[in-house]
Amino acid sequence: MSKRWLLFSFCFIAFYYLLHLAYDIPNIIHGSSGFMAWPNNVRGLALRIADLATSFLFALIPYLILFYYFPKKKIIIALCCILLALPVLFFLRYWVEEAVTMQDRIALFTPSVRLRTYFQNHIFYIILYAVYGMAFYFIRYSYFKEIQQKDLLLQNRESELSFLRSQINPHFLFNSLNNIYSLVYLQSPHSLEAIAGFSDLLRYMLYDTLQDVPLAKEVHYIHQYIALQKLRHESPLNANFKTTGPLEEVFIPPLLLIPFVENAFKHGATDEEEIMIMLDTDKKQTRFYCQNKKMTGKKDGTGGIGLQNVKRRLELLYPGKHHLAVMDGPVLFIIKLEIDHV
Repeated sequence: MSKRWLLFSFCFIAFYYLLHLAYDIPNIIHGSSGFMAWPNNVRGLALRIADLATSFLFALIPYLILFYYFPKKKIIIALCCILLALPVLFFLRYWVEEAVTMQDRIALFTPSVRLRTYFQNHIFYIILYAVYGMAFYFIRYSYFKEIQQKDLLLQNRESELSFLRSQINPHFLFNSLNNIYSLVYLQSPHSLEAIAGFSDLLRYMLYDTLQDVPLAKEVHYIHQYIALQKLRHESPLNANFKTTGPLEEVFIPPLLLIPFVENAFKHGATDEEEIMIMLDTDKKQTRFYCQNKKMTGKKDGTGGIGLQNVKRRLELLYPGKHHLAVMDGPVLFIIKLEIDHV
C-alpha cells in the first residue's frame, strides 16, 4: 500500500473516532458515554468493524471519483457520480448492520430499525465522511499541483541555465580561437604554448560545467586565460590579478567570473593600460573586482553576450544573495560583485 493510502486510512480512522467522541461529549460529561472506542465482545467488535468499513467507503468513493474525473475537468460528471454513489452506499451500510445485528434482534425480539429512522440517525455522519473524502482529495491535489509547479520552475531554471552556458561557452571559445589564430598567423614562437593553454581552458569548459567547482579552479583558469592573452601581445601586458582567502574551501558555478575578465581584455586591454582584477573570499562571502580603462575608437563589432548572460546566471543561481555593480564611466569600466554563501 502506498503512503498516500496509508495516510488516507490513518487520518480517516482518527477522524472517525474524533467525530464520534465529539458527538458523545454531552453523555461523557454526565458519565453515561454511549460510544465505546473498542467493544469488549465479539458482536460489538463485529458491528464496530462493519461500521468503520462502511463509513470508510463514504469517504473513499468520493475521493476516487474526484481522482478519476476532476483532473480531466469533468466536475459535473464527478458530482453526479458522488450523488448517485452515496444512496447506494447508504443502503449497503443499512443492510450490513441489519445482517450483523440480526441474531441479537431475534434473541431479544427486537424489530429492525426503520429505514427512515436509520437515515435520520446517520445522515450527519454520512455527509461528514463524504466531505472528509473530498477535502482530503483537494488537499492532496493542491499539494500535488504545488509540487508540480515547483518542479516545472526548477526544470525551466535548469533549462535556462543550460541555455546560458551553451551561449557563454561558444562565445568564450571563439574569442580564444581568434587569439590563437592571430599568433599562428603572425608565426609567433608562443603559438604552441597558447594551444597548450587553450586545451586546458577547453577541458574546463567541457568537463567542469555541470557542478560547482572550488574557487581555486576558477582562479586557475582565469590565470590561464590571462596568460593566453599575454601571448598575443609583443610588449608586456599590464594585467594584475590578486587573490586572498581560502580558495579551496569555497565553491561556485564554473565559468562565472571568467566572462568579466574576458570582457575587460576584449574591450579595454591595451599594452599601455592596466587591468586590475582582485578576488577576496571567505566562507560567508566572495568579493570580486575587475577594472579596465576603456579603449578609444571603435569597439569590437561582434559585440558580446557574456555580461548579459552572467547577470542572468547570477539571478538564477544566487537570488537575493548577490550584488552586482557595473560602473561604465567615461574612462573606466568597473565590475564589483559580491556573492553570499550563507
